[in-house]
Amino acid sequence: MALKTDPGAGHPLRKAGAEEDGTGPVAAKRGAGSRVGSGLLGVLFLLFGLVLVGSGYEEGPKKVADGTFGTVVIEQCGTDAGRDDDVECTGTFRSDGGGIRYDVEDFEAGSDRDRGEKVEAVAFGPMSSEHATPASLYVEGARFWCVAASMAGVAVFPLSAAFAPSGRRMRRGTLVTGLVLLFGGLLGCGVCVLANSVLL
Repeated sequence: MALKTDPGAGHPLRKAGAEEDGTGPVAAKRGAGSRVGSGLLGVLFLLFGLVLVGSGYEEGPKKVADGTFGTVVIEQCGTDAGRDDDVECTGTFRSDGGGIRYDVEDFEAGSDRDRGEKVEAVAFGPMSSEHATPASLYVEGARFWCVAASMAGVAVFPLSAAFAPSGRRMRRGTLVTGLVLLFGGLLGCGVCVLANSVLL
């Protein structure tokens, strides 16, 4: 005589909607929350990159357009106590055309200078001048833009996670784009720093 067995015997009861494969309502909500978080993170990186693009314009092309280029004839230089790398000088700024002359104070020449030495500079008025050339300002702007490119590369990864179909890996083209922007921007930033060390 065959004994009948209960097919549900030995199996714990599960609440409706709590599937074993993690595809129930709870898992769906968790997945949606993760997507929203990834999307917001990616947008934040993009916004930071846009801020850097604006800063690059302010530090590069805008300064070139607004400034008056010339030289500062050094009068004397000194350093703050305990800060040997912070050299500030006084002197006289003269524009390249000779039509503008300013007495300058707290001019950061980058290193200690001798009396009478001429240092390339850009002036934005009687009270504002800095050690720079048109080329160095453009390079400084490009440095900001390179960091912005890196931020865009970082943003690719959370944005891809937010909008990619569930369970599908990131496309190879998207991965390559993110890595090129990230490391290309960092490399460009390093080149800009090296270039300005030569230009100045």
